[in-house]
Amino acid sequence: MSERDDIRKAISAGDVSRTAGLVRALGDDARRAVAKDLSELVRSSRDGARFGVHAQQVTAALLVAGAGTISGPAAAATWLNRRDLQIWWWAQARIPEFYAALGTVTAARPDEWRADVGRRLAGRVRPADGDRARWEMAAALIRSAGAAPPVSDGFVVGWVVARSPEPEALADDPFLDTLVPALFEANGVGAALAEEVRPDPSVASPWAHSLAALARAGRLDRAALLDGCVSRFLRGGTARELRWFGRLHDALEPTDAEVADRVRDYVHLLPAAPSTVADLALREVRRADDRGLLDAALFEDAAGALLFRPEKKLVRAGLTWLDRTARRRDRVDATLRALLPVFDSDALDLRERAVKSAAKHAALAGDAVRAEVRDAAAGLPADLRETIAAAFGEVGPADAGTGLLAALEPLAGPPPFVPRPAPAPIGSLAELTEEFAVLARSRTPWAAAERFLGALVEFAYLDFDATRKAIRETAFTHALWITQDYQHMNHFIQRSWVFLPVRRLIAPRTPSRQMRAFAEFLRRQPRPTEPTPEPDPTMPGGPFERFLWWRRHEAAAAVGKVPVLLATPTEGSGHVDPGVLVRRLERLEEAGAEPGRADLTQALLRVPRDVDQTAAARAKGLASEAGRTVASWLATGGLADPPVECRVLGRPAEQTPGRNVRPSIRTVTRVDVPGDSDIARLCRFPEKGRTAPVGGRYIESAAYWPSVLPSHREIAAAHLVPEMAGGEDADWNQGSVLLDLAEADGPAGAATGTLLACALVNRHERVRADATEALLTLAARDALPAAETGTALGRLTALGRVTLPRAVKALTAAADAGAQSGVWTVLAAALPHLLPAPGERAATGVPDLLALATRTAESTGARGAIAEVAEVAGRGGSSRLVKEAARLHRTLAT
Repeated sequence: MSERDDIRKAISAGDVSRTAGLVRALGDDARRAVAKDLSELVRSSRDGARFGVHAQQVTAALLVAGAGTISGPAAAATWLNRRDLQIWWWAQARIPEFYAALGTVTAARPDEWRADVGRRLAGRVRPADGDRARWEMAAALIRSAGAAPPVSDGFVVGWVVARSPEPEALADDPFLDTLVPALFEANGVGAALAEEVRPDPSVASPWAHSLAALARAGRLDRAALLDGCVSRFLRGGTARELRWFGRLHDALEPTDAEVADRVRDYVHLLPAAPSTVADLALREVRRADDRGLLDAALFEDAAGALLFRPEKKLVRAGLTWLDRTARRRDRVDATLRALLPVFDSDALDLRERAVKSAAKHAALAGDAVRAEVRDAAAGLPADLRETIAAAFGEVGPADAGTGLLAALEPLAGPPPFVPRPAPAPIGSLAELTEEFAVLARSRTPWAAAERFLGALVEFAYLDFDATRKAIRETAFTHALWITQDYQHMNHFIQRSWVFLPVRRLIAPRTPSRQMRAFAEFLRRQPRPTEPTPEPDPTMPGGPFERFLWWRRHEAAAAVGKVPVLLATPTEGSGHVDPGVLVRRLERLEEAGAEPGRADLTQALLRVPRDVDQTAAARAKGLASEAGRTVASWLATGGLADPPVECRVLGRPAEQTPGRNVRPSIRTVTRVDVPGDSDIARLCRFPEKGRTAPVGGRYIESAAYWPSVLPSHREIAAAHLVPEMAGGEDADWNQGSVLLDLAEADGPAGAATGTLLACALVNRHERVRADATEALLTLAARDALPAAETGTALGRLTALGRVTLPRAVKALTAAADAGAQSGVWTVLAAALPHLLPAPGERAATGVPDLLALATRTAESTGARGAIAEVAEVAGRGGSSRLVKEAARLHRTLAT
C-alpha cells in the first residue's frame, strides 16, 4: 500500500495523529502529490458520509493533511479557512490532538511561512463569529514562529476569550505586551468581557483584576492602562460595551495625581457618556475639585454638562456638588448660572432643590447674576417664584411666547400608522440559497422564516433534485453542522423553521415526527368527560407551542410533495390575502394535492377580518374538501371574537430584614371558544389540567404567536400573558411581540394592556423602546387599551412587582411623540391603584408619574377630580408625593 493510500485511509478513519505522522514522513514529491489529492479526498469523504458531510474527526484530519502538504502560505491559509472544513466548538473536545498534530506537520516549515499563514488566518477571525478553532490555529502558528501577533479586532477579541485571565498565565503569555494596548482600540472587546465568568464573586472582573495586578507588579505600564480606559470612554459606546473598561479603571485605583492629569478628559465625558461612565467621571472630577485642581472654565463645563443630563440621579448628584462647593470655592455666581436650566425641569423635586440652593447663596450673588435668576424664575410655579422673590427681589410675569421657558405647542397626535410591507417573495433558486446562507448565521424572524419556507416548498416541487443540490452545497459552506449527528443540535433543528425543512430536503429519509406532533396537539385537549392525559415531556407544552410544532413538522414533510403552502403570509402583519389563498387552493386542486391540516388551519386564521367578496365568490367554485372549508369560512366571516378575561392577582411584596422580596406575577387569563375544532383547541385557554406558569418563562416560539392570529390579537395576548408576565428583568423579545400585536387586528383589551404594562417596565431599554413604539401604533390606530394598561400598571406597582420609573420614562417618550391623550388615560387608570394609603410609603417613581400626569392633563385639557389623588393632596406636609398630587388635583379641578 502506498503512502498516499495510507494517508487516505487515516483521513477516512478520522485518525488525526496517524495522519500527522504519515504527512510529516513524506518526501517533497509525495507531499506535492498528496496536496493535489486533497480536493478529491474532501469529495470522497463527503460522499461516503451520512448526509453527505464528513465527521469532525475527518475534518480535522483533512486540515492537518493540507497544512502539512500545501507549500504556498496563501494556499495553506485558504485551505485552513475553508467553510466546509470548520471545526465547531462542540466538537473540539473530541479531537484534543488536533492542535498538536497541526504543530507536528508545520514544525519543519520556515518561521516566516508559519507567521504568514497565521496572520492570514487571524485576518479572517471576526469578533462575532465565535470561531475558537480558527483563532487557536492562527495563534499556534504565530506563537511557534516567534512572531508578533496581529492586532485585528477578531484576533484581539479571540485572545481575551481564549486565554486564562490568571496573572501568572498572562505574565508569561508572549502576546501580552502587543495585545494589551490593542484592548482599547479593537472593536468587540468590551462586549466580549461584559459578562465574564467570575469564579470568585468578590472579583468584579477577573481580567481587570489580573491586569491591575500585573501593573502593580511592574509587568504592565500603569499609565498606559489608565490612558487606554479614558481614551476608550471618549470613543463612546453603549453602557455594556464600556462596562469592562470601567471595571479596569476602578481596579487600577487612580491616585490623586493621576486623576489631576486626566481631569480635562473626565469633564469631557460628562455631557454624553453612558450614565455609568458619567458617574465614574463625576466621581473623579469631584475628587480633583476637592483638591483645588479644577479651574473655573472646567467647572463651568462640568456643571453645565451635568445639569443637562436626562438621568435624575446624576442631576441630583450635580446639585449636591454645586451646593456644597459654591462658597468653599468662591464661585457663587458660576454656581447660580449653572442652576438656571434646572428651573425648567419637568421634575418638581429637581426644581425645588435648585431653587432652594439658589436662595441659600443669594446673599453672595452679584447684581448681574441676581437679574438672571429673577428672569429664569418667571416660569416657576407660584410657591417657588415666591422663594426666589424673597431672596433675589421681585420676579416679573412669564413671557408666554418667548424665551427658554416658553411652552411648546402640543403635538397633533401620534405618528400615523404605516403597515409594514411583507417581504417580497423569493424569485429564484439562487435567491433561495442566498437567503438560506443569511438565515443560517442569524436569528430568524417569523416573517423571514415563513418567506423561506414557502419558497423552499415551491422550488422543491418544481425541481426537487436541483433544489436539493443547491441547498446542500450552501449547507456545506454555511451550516455544516446541520448534517452532523449531534443530539443537542438535533433538538435545535427540530425547533427551527429553516433547518428542519432543509434537513428533510437534503436527507429525505430522515424520520418524520409530523404524525406524532399532530397526535400530541389533539391528545393534550381532552373532552370534558375524559380524564387528563399525562403529558409527553419531550414535546412542547401549551396549545400554541404544540400547534406550531405540528405545523412546522407538517410543512417539513411537505417539501417536494405539494406545489404551495396555503398559510404563507402576504402582509407584514401575517395576514393572507383571500384572493391569493383561493388561487393557492386552485393550484393544489390542479396538482391533485391536499393541503396539510395544520396549514389549512393556519391559513384560515390568517384571513383578514374584512373579506373581499370577489374572493369569497370565487372560492365557491373550489371542489376539494379544503376548498369548501375555505369558501364557508370566507362566507361566514371566520372566527367570532370570543370573551377574553385577564386580571392581575397576587399579594404585596414581602418585607424581610435587609431586602425586599419581589414575588412572581400571577394572573387569571381565560379565553372561551366553544367547540372541538382544531381552531377551538388552539384558542381556548386554559386547558384542562394545565397550570399556568408563575413568574413567566422564555419560549422561543412566542415571537411567532401574534402571527398565528393576526385578526384576533387579544386571543394571542391572552395566551402570552401567563408566559411573559414576570419576565421584566429579561429580554424575551417582549418588544417585538408587542409590535406584532400592534400591527395585528381585532379587539385589544386587558390581555394586550397587561403585556404592554409589563414591557413598559422591562429592565432592557430595547424592550421598552419597542413597547413605546407599539403604544404609539395602537394609539394611531385608535386601538390602544389605555385604561386596561393603566389598571395593570397600577396593580403591578402596588403589589411591588415592577420598577415604576422605567414605565414613567417610556410613557414620557410616548407623550413627547404625540400620544398625550393615550398616556393620560393610562396614568388616570393607574393612579387609583398605586397611590399609597395613609401611613404607607409610595413606590419609587410615583411622584414622577404624578408629574407626568399633570403635564399630560394640562396638554389634553383633562378635567374631573380623581378621588384618590384628591385624598393624597389633602394630607398636607412637604413630601414630594403630596406636592405633586396637589399640583395634579389643582389642574383637574380648575
